[in-house]
Amino acid sequence: MKKLALLLLAFTAFPLGLLAQHYATRAFLDEEGVIRAEKVLDAQLPPVARDGLAPMPGFPLSFSSNTTYKPMRGLALADLNNDGADEIILCHNEEINVIDGQGNVVWTQPLVGGMAQYPAAVGDIDGDGTLEIVVLTAYGNARGGINVFSNTGEVLLATVTNNNPLICAPVLADLNNDGELEIVFSGRGKASANISAGVHVWNLQGEEIEGFPFEMPSTPAFTPTLADCGDGTLLLFTATTSALYYVNNTGTQLNMIDSEGAYKYSYQSPLVVDLFGHGFTDWSLVGACHGDNPHHYARCIMGDGDYLDGWPKPVSSWTYSAPTAVKNGDEYAIFMGVSGEGNVFYQYDAEGNVAPGFPLNLSSGIEGFISVADIDGDGENEIITDFNLMDGEQGYIRAWEMDGTEVTEGFPLRPQGLSYMNGANFGDINGDGMLEIVTLTYVQNFSPDDPVYVTAYALNQPVENLVFGTYKGSNDRMGWIREETIEPECFPVRNLEAETFGDMPKVVLKWIGPIPGSTGNLSGYRIMKDGMLLETLQHPLFEYTDLDVDFDETHVYIVIAVFDDGCERASEPLSVTVLWDAVQEHVKEAKVYPNPANNLLHVEGARLAQVEVFNIMGQSVLRICENFEDIDISRLQNGIYFVCLKTNDGEKSVKLVVEK
Repeated sequence: MKKLALLLLAFTAFPLGLLAQHYATRAFLDEEGVIRAEKVLDAQLPPVARDGLAPMPGFPLSFSSNTTYKPMRGLALADLNNDGADEIILCHNEEINVIDGQGNVVWTQPLVGGMAQYPAAVGDIDGDGTLEIVVLTAYGNARGGINVFSNTGEVLLATVTNNNPLICAPVLADLNNDGELEIVFSGRGKASANISAGVHVWNLQGEEIEGFPFEMPSTPAFTPTLADCGDGTLLLFTATTSALYYVNNTGTQLNMIDSEGAYKYSYQSPLVVDLFGHGFTDWSLVGACHGDNPHHYARCIMGDGDYLDGWPKPVSSWTYSAPTAVKNGDEYAIFMGVSGEGNVFYQYDAEGNVAPGFPLNLSSGIEGFISVADIDGDGENEIITDFNLMDGEQGYIRAWEMDGTEVTEGFPLRPQGLSYMNGANFGDINGDGMLEIVTLTYVQNFSPDDPVYVTAYALNQPVENLVFGTYKGSNDRMGWIREETIEPECFPVRNLEAETFGDMPKVVLKWIGPIPGSTGNLSGYRIMKDGMLLETLQHPLFEYTDLDVDFDETHVYIVIAVFDDGCERASEPLSVTVLWDAVQEHVKEAKVYPNPANNLLHVEGARLAQVEVFNIMGQSVLRICENFEDIDISRLQNGIYFVCLKTNDGEKSVKLVVEK
């Protein structure tokens, strides 16, 4: 009996052991560009976050997705309506949604030509001061489409490109120096396509500009990169699966680097970076290759496009990682990831040396775009990445110090779904001057019910802490990493307007505070009238009443925003004329005396209903509804006041000087 009991115990323990095994979901991209998912046993999961960040109110949002193709390279965040807050621009399936910082869908439009797999590009294409949005689409190898929208969702261009899927992001750049941005994109056209395989450059009217398309002999699947290499014109860098091309702004090939089948250029759009600070004569093209000889590279732009000394850097497996290059102190740091597991995340210097603490050995790859920001306010940048594992129904957004130490204060974020091939998008979606992280994730079950998720997290760090926060570093998707001298800036008040009254001489100024993002904190306002200082107000007052005006006279007002760092910014001048409306003669004839006055004030006039006295700030200091002949003003201090005489037929304001 004891032997039987032991055998039964051993038999029942076996399935219990199986139940204790832990499975996670890992994503990968196949050669057809399809994101697939597989179960992995006992994967090394990221550490649990300390005080993990929770989604903002209104998030996450769930949207439909294509059963096969999922969005990659994240979202676009841009202030479409110029209110100081970024909108979230989600391109997924055959639809674009614009979402505000409270999780409300502002507008939605269908996309022509197929599914959006890459994020939109955003820019002021026609130079009218408002932003336009460009989205490319594809549907397998059958068709593609170019979609252009105004900032309010009006369709400006919708063109289907038969047999020419557009599996890349659009780039917005003024390639022909006509003062407007062109739409630059790669098409994978077949012989029967209505536009050819290669790089196309269209204007907003859907017309190809002179010199393009730049046709290529094999399949491109690559977001072009553009940069000004010193003469004021843009160079274009593009690739097929087997060759890299340098092209000038008129569509002429300057250089072609053939991989001879040893490796493939696809999906990993490069960056142009001045790695050594020598100017355009020594700029570099930084990117990655996959195929049978996967590697990370840095090439010269000038000459024959040779590798820089110390490059290329072989990696262990295929990579679809798009590079990130940012300043780390006085030197550039270059970040790239790979697929698979093991050494999957690298940081290099300009000479190709792997930074201390790298590569990171992880149980799954990092292949989305890589963001850089000071996420904890310590003055040092951190690195924020996707991760192609999902535990249960939640994925990961991970963060690392520049030395490779993982950040666990608030991280990893745990959005619903897989973050693979996407990453952390940074912006200010609620207009408070602070950064938010917005993630794009999805479920891949090849089911019609597969959702995509948009989730926002409040980081509570100023927008100035952001270094690199979207695919290719900017919403134009140019991939040109250039150092710009940013002058300290403070912003003026917005929407300054004046209200006037035809029955009394009075001007009420109203405004909205400056947009967030100034160098210092707003402390108050100075009110100027005809070049003279009227008053200094403390923030957050947004209104001022001027009673010292006369009918039919024009006055010029300026409101100066004052910041605590000494920065000041004046509004545009506002001219105001108070025009007299017809009122009863007895209102006009009402009198106030003596003027100046000391302790008693006399008011003379017919049908008076109320006398009210205001100080120079527009504040009521005395109100009388009877016995107007002897008004006691003994408690008023010396100064200038305004007496408002009210009747049933109108009002009249009189300036009063009190002297004792």
